[in-house]
Amino acid sequence: MSDLFDEEHAQAGLLLLRANPALGPNRVFDGKVPDPTPTPPYVVVYSVVEWPSGDVGIANSLDHFSVTCRTTYYCHCVGLTAAAARAMGMQVRSSLLDVRPVVAGRVCNLIEQTETVPPQRDESTGKLVMDAIGVYSFASAPG
Repeated sequence: MSDLFDEEHAQAGLLLLRANPALGPNRVFDGKVPDPTPTPPYVVVYSVVEWPSGDVGIANSLDHFSVTCRTTYYCHCVGLTAAAARAMGMQVRSSLLDVRPVVAGRVCNLIEQTETVPPQRDESTGKLVMDAIGVYSFASAPG
C-alpha cells in the first residue's frame, strides 16, 4: 500500500514548530542541519512513524490490520549554553505539548511529552554547543 500518511504525520509536528515565531522555518530542521551549520539556537527534529499492532489506546481493526499510527518527534534543542538549549526546549514544548495535530483523514490524540534529556556538551564540530532533547508523541486512527 502506497500512501503519504507517514510523511503527513512527520510534517504535522514540523509545521507546528515552524509556526512558532520564536522558532520559524530557519531554526527548525528536519533530521539534518544545513551546511554551513547555522549559529545556534536551532532545533533538529527526528521523526519516527510507527504502525504498531495490538492495543495502543486508539483503534484496532476487526481484521487485525494495523490502523493506529504512533508518531514520535525527537527534538534536539541546540544552544551555545545550557540555558539557551533549555530556552529552545521551552519553545518546542509550547509548540507541541497538548496540541492536537491535523492529519487529513485521521483522528489525532493530543501530543504528549514522553521524555526529556538534560543539556549535553557537544564539541564534535570544534565549537561547544549544548544539546537538550525533548521527546513528544501522539497517536492517530482513521477518521
